[in-house]
Amino acid sequence: MKRRTFVTSLAIFTIAAVILSLTALSLFFKQNIVLAAIVAAVFIIVLLIIYYSLDVIRAETNKDIENSLDLTYKEVLEHCDIGILAYNENYEIDFLSDFFLKRDMDHLNEKLLNWLPELQEMLKNEANTQTVIINDEKFSVYKIDKESVLIFKNITAEYDLNKKLGDNSCVLGLISYDNYDESMMSEDDLSYVNSYIKVPVIDYFKNYQVVYKTLNNNRMLLIMNERIFRSIMNDRFSILNKVRKVSKEGNLDVTLSMAFARGSDNYEELDESVRSLLSLAQTRGGDQVVVRKIGEDATFFGGNSEAREKQNKTKVRVASNSIRDLIDKARNVIIVGHKDMDADCIGSAIAMSVIALSMNKATSIISRSGGMEPMIADVMKKYADVLERKHRFITEEEAMELLDDESLVIMVDHHSLSQSNGSDLLQKAKKIVIIDHHRRKADLEVIPMMAYVEAAASSTCEIVIEFFPYFGRRVEVSPEEANIMYLGLLIDTDHFRVRTGSRTFDVAKQLRRYGADPMLCDELSQEPYENVMQRSRIINAGKLYKNEILIAALNEGIFSRSLASQACDMMLKAKEIEAAFVICYTGKEEAMISARSKGKINVQVIMEKMHGGGHMTAAGMQTNNVSVSKLEADLFEILDAYMKGESNESNTVI
Repeated sequence: MKRRTFVTSLAIFTIAAVILSLTALSLFFKQNIVLAAIVAAVFIIVLLIIYYSLDVIRAETNKDIENSLDLTYKEVLEHCDIGILAYNENYEIDFLSDFFLKRDMDHLNEKLLNWLPELQEMLKNEANTQTVIINDEKFSVYKIDKESVLIFKNITAEYDLNKKLGDNSCVLGLISYDNYDESMMSEDDLSYVNSYIKVPVIDYFKNYQVVYKTLNNNRMLLIMNERIFRSIMNDRFSILNKVRKVSKEGNLDVTLSMAFARGSDNYEELDESVRSLLSLAQTRGGDQVVVRKIGEDATFFGGNSEAREKQNKTKVRVASNSIRDLIDKARNVIIVGHKDMDADCIGSAIAMSVIALSMNKATSIISRSGGMEPMIADVMKKYADVLERKHRFITEEEAMELLDDESLVIMVDHHSLSQSNGSDLLQKAKKIVIIDHHRRKADLEVIPMMAYVEAAASSTCEIVIEFFPYFGRRVEVSPEEANIMYLGLLIDTDHFRVRTGSRTFDVAKQLRRYGADPMLCDELSQEPYENVMQRSRIINAGKLYKNEILIAALNEGIFSRSLASQACDMMLKAKEIEAAFVICYTGKEEAMISARSKGKINVQVIMEKMHGGGHMTAAGMQTNNVSVSKLEADLFEILDAYMKGESNESNTVI
């Protein structure tokens, strides 16, 4: 472009000079035009010679510059360790720069993907950059947009340095011995724990060169780098199984809860994270490991034991005092349950309402939105006169009108926003309390002022009723209310056959004092003949998987959650069956899975992978716009991985 401009300017200058020269000569020589023409011609020839000479000189200069730049370009590529590769429409390599030839990578005319198959996504324009490893060297590969050209840059030094820095980054860990209480153990038990549990735990981490510090009798701090932690993780934290086995041999319930925080050079952040993670592991029942890289989802390992009952009245008293303070400072209380409220959900909601009313607080229960299971709906209708004189049952829309910044919203029997019958309300509420007995999710979708999640409890009714003594004689429970709460215990424990402990029976005894009638509750829990037939239909659809699991998938018909759960319980009663799953539709566009286990198979782990939850022996999930066939296929895939011995219970990937 510059050369063309120069030529044009010179041509204009020449023409102008000729015209001016002819004019000047004609005036000077007057009548002698021939002489003027000769002088002008000579002048033009001189100008052309000058122009030609300048053009030749400029061309030679440009050539010298281009040669110089060509040499510099090659030097730059070599200095920066950059290579260029070009390929054709058949992905055959047409050109390779010296960068490749010097490394004995002469793949000219070969198929690019035969040499580097990992570049397939890049060639499909699914990625612009990618890292590949060739002969122990690391290369960053960049694809030029809309061109069949790849740029390779040697990043071996940076890659190895980053890896070294990553390997040496700090990982903090915390260990807690579950169910370890010196005041409740004999000297022989303490000696057994110290010799056969604590010493092997210390030796285990010593073998990995982990720095440890005992914080108290049941807690230990671990400090290591990322490389050591990966080795421990690759071992799948085998110390969990060893402690569980040794504890069982000694007739003890002592297990390990462990937490590890990584991915930050801020030690205060790691410390805060690891303490939070250990608390999460314990609220999920203990006997497991929780790992989190800062900024990512938590990952779980273990969780192969059902949560053990903990006789800790201090914890209940502290929780009761906290709830009393929050209710006392609130303008009003709104109680929220989950969708399709069951006996435990409505029972715990009424129990929580009784507590709030005893403190003279305006209290409402959202029960007229989100649905209710047929059995408990019939009971609520039966006791409507008594209940509605004392409690206020409302819709979510009505609750929204009552909500302000001083309202206290209490979630019972759930802690997931998607399962709540007051999800819109919860998103606007400023003060939230969670009371639940399901294993806690890693990340709560709401920010509670208090979260009391006790996985060892049989039901949420059990948790709330344990609060009653700490509110004094002001708590008044009618026989009708007591029956509903008793039904919550009855249904969630399958008539006191599963997940029961001494505290469960203490609560049942307390409800008996309030007037609960076990015989009447048995009658209330009965169901119509049509339900029996539907349950039989579900059971008949069951198919055996791996000789110990029954799976009933129903592609037609709509079934209630309670029916699916009851059918699952009945399927599990077969002698050879270790776990049962029911997959069915609960609405036009809603589907669910109900899962039950005898303890050998952790159904809570399996359901978490499908974005559900629950307990080790009873769990489930619900979803929208997903077919039963798709859920069945996903379940088979997860079961295949689980049955192969995969001990990582996480629904995320590290």
